[in-house]
Amino acid sequence: MVMGHFYMEHTAQKIFDKAQECRRNRQFGEAINLFRAASGAPDATEDLKRRCLASIDLIQEINGFVNTDLMNP
Repeated sequence: MVMGHFYMEHTAQKIFDKAQECRRNRQFGEAINLFRAASGAPDATEDLKRRCLASIDLIQEINGFVNTDLMNP
């Protein structure tokens, strides 16, 4: 999914809402891009920026999880 102009045409809150939708649909790469766009939007509040950064950290933690028990033969 290419978001292109979505970043420029919407408020930080709308971008954040779209990012949450992408996260729920397990589109983690797109969600991270949208969370970053929302946190960098001119109208982003400090609370929204914190929520975006926390969501990015969570997604990266999920993507980086390795179950070491499955690696032992």
